[in-house]
Amino acid sequence: MKTNSFWFLITIVIFFTGCKSNNKENQANEEVKITTEVQDMHNAQNALDYDGTYIGTLPTASGIGMKVTLALTRNGTYHKSVQYVENADKTFESEGKFTWNKEGNTITLEGEEKPNSYFVGENQLFHLDENGNRITGDLADEYRLRKQ
Repeated sequence: MKTNSFWFLITIVIFFTGCKSNNKENQANEEVKITTEVQDMHNAQNALDYDGTYIGTLPTASGIGMKVTLALTRNGTYHKSVQYVENADKTFESEGKFTWNKEGNTITLEGEEKPNSYFVGENQLFHLDENGNRITGDLADEYRLRKQ
């Protein structure tokens, strides 16, 4: 009789030890899953204070450049002003809505000719090429608008 009680007790200890270990493993997996989901939701659209006015002088084919002022609002509208450096008397203005890409890191100005997309960074916008890619090379830094 003592032998049966001994084995019964051993079986119960093993059972509870296994459940406890498995429970900790499941809890660890859940924590990783939750952390991953939170990290995936962090992007410029929901984490940055992107609304405001951005200014910069972008290169042009003529090499002289154009001063761009782009104001963004939280409700998805923009106002854009372009003034060519060689013709400071004339300013071209446009306004409309902008949309975010699915990753939430790039905006596209609706109603504008391409290139009309900007990568949104902390207090800066990077003007993208016609294919929506960051501009590289020696002049890459010149395609940046800084928040005022």
